[in-house]
Amino acid sequence: MIIEDMQQTLDLLENIKYFFYNIEETEKRLNTELYQKECERDDLLHEIELSKLNAIEIMSIYKKLESVLKERRNIKDKIDLISTMKGYTNKFVTKGICAETETTIKNIMTLKSNQENRQYTPRVLKDLKCAKRKETKTNECN
Repeated sequence: MIIEDMQQTLDLLENIKYFFYNIEETEKRLNTELYQKECERDDLLHEIELSKLNAIEIMSIYKKLESVLKERRNIKDKIDLISTMKGYTNKFVTKGICAETETTIKNIMTLKSNQENRQYTPRVLKDLKCAKRKETKTNECN
């Protein structure tokens, strides 16, 4: 990333904001998904325990159980990653990084707008093109 590049800086700050604002929501979503997979696993285990299954049905249940367990493991790995980051994020959220990041983004957007709409009023040389442009705008408003 090039710090002097305004767009790259804005993109980074937007990603930081998204990261801090959404880590809690992501953790809740993953915990809900984990609970769902654990319920699916329990259903399949009860099917094995309580039903009289033939060889084809056993193989089908086994494949479903294997798939559910792999999905559950994947979710648990994601939760582990979130849990590892939570200590880091909690310190910064407590210090107000979300509000500070939002303020910085707004300030950069204002700076960008100001830089894109620069105007100059000549002090001495009134016949300059930039002065005429401004006078035209003034006349249009009147």
